[in-house]
Amino acid sequence: MEQQAREGMLRALPIDIKSLYEKADEPLPHSAKLWWWCWGGIPGLLFVMLALSGLVLSIYYRAEQETTYKSIAFITGEARYGQFIRSVHRWGATFMIVCVFLHMLRTFVTASFRDYRWGAWIGGVMLLALTLGMGFTGYALVYDQKGYWALTITSNIIATVPFIGEVLKSLFLAGDRINTATLSRMYSLHAMILPAALVLLVLGHLFFVRLIGLYMPGNNRDRQEERDRMAREGAYHFYPDHLASEFAVFLYLVLVISLLALAWPATMGEPADPSVTPEHIKPEWYFYPFYHLLKIVPGAVGVTIIAVFSIGLFLWPVLDHYLFQRIDRRAGWRLDLSLVLGLLIAGLFLFWTLVEA
Repeated sequence: MEQQAREGMLRALPIDIKSLYEKADEPLPHSAKLWWWCWGGIPGLLFVMLALSGLVLSIYYRAEQETTYKSIAFITGEARYGQFIRSVHRWGATFMIVCVFLHMLRTFVTASFRDYRWGAWIGGVMLLALTLGMGFTGYALVYDQKGYWALTITSNIIATVPFIGEVLKSLFLAGDRINTATLSRMYSLHAMILPAALVLLVLGHLFFVRLIGLYMPGNNRDRQEERDRMAREGAYHFYPDHLASEFAVFLYLVLVISLLALAWPATMGEPADPSVTPEHIKPEWYFYPFYHLLKIVPGAVGVTIIAVFSIGLFLWPVLDHYLFQRIDRRAGWRLDLSLVLGLLIAGLFLFWTLVEA
C-alpha cells in the first residue's frame, strides 16, 4: 500500500521523474573518479552555503554610510553566533574562489577546452569574473579602511579607461565620490545581481558541457584504453556516483571551513576614514597579481595589460586552435605551446601573489 501511495504521488507531479533522472545522469570517463575532477561541482555547493550564511547576515546588515560599519561590528561582537557565521561566509568565499581557480587549472592542463568546447571555457571564464566580483563587493561592504580604499582605488582605475572612464566611474560609485548610494549599489551587486547572473551562467556552462561531453585527456593510447574500459565495465555515472563524490569532498571542506572560522575568525579593521590614507593598503589575496602588476606598470598602461590578458584568457581556445596548434605543427616539435605559455603565465601570477602575501 505504501509503495502504491508513493507511486501515485509521483504520478500526480507534473514531472517525469524517470526522465529527470536520465537528464541528471551523464556517462563520464573513469578518469573522472580522481578527486581533482570534483572541483567543478564544489563551487556550486559552496555557493549554496554562502547564500544561506549571507541570508542570515543580511538580517543585521545596513547598507548606509552611518550604519554599515556599526552593523558589521554588531554582527561580529554582539549577535549570537554572528562572528562564526560571518567567518564561515568569509572562509567559504575564499575556498569558492580557490576551487574555481583549481577547476580552471585542471581544465587547462588537461586541455579540456579543445575539440570545440569553447562555449564551456568562455562560460567558465565569465564565472571566474563573477566570483571575483562577488569577492570584491563582499569585502567592500564591510566599509572599513580596506573596503573604502579598495573602492577608491578601483574607481580611479576605472576612470583611466579611454573615452568612457569617467562615465564608468560615476556608474560604479553612483556619483563622483563614495556615498550611501555606492554602498547600496555594492550590496545590490553582491546579494542580488551577481548571484543571479552566476546562476544563469552556471546553467549555460552546464548546457555546453552536456551538449558536447567531457574531454578525455591524454594521448590516443590513453583514450583507447578508456574506451575499452568503458566497454568492459560500463560508464562512470554522474548521478549518483560522481555527485556523491563531490558531496563527500564538500563535507570535508565544510569541516575545514568551520575549523578555520573558529581558529581564525573574521575581525574588524579601522572604520572608513577618507581623511586618512593608509600607508600600506592591499586588496584581498586573489587580486594580488593585478595589484603587483599595477605597482610595476601603473596607470593606463597597466590597465591595458590587464584588459588584454582578460580578453586573451576569454578567447584562449580560439587562440589555441588557430594559432598555437598551427605553430606546433609547423615547427614540428612535441612541445605544447598553449600549455607552456599558460603555465608560465599562471606561474608568474602565483609568484606575484607570494611576493605580495
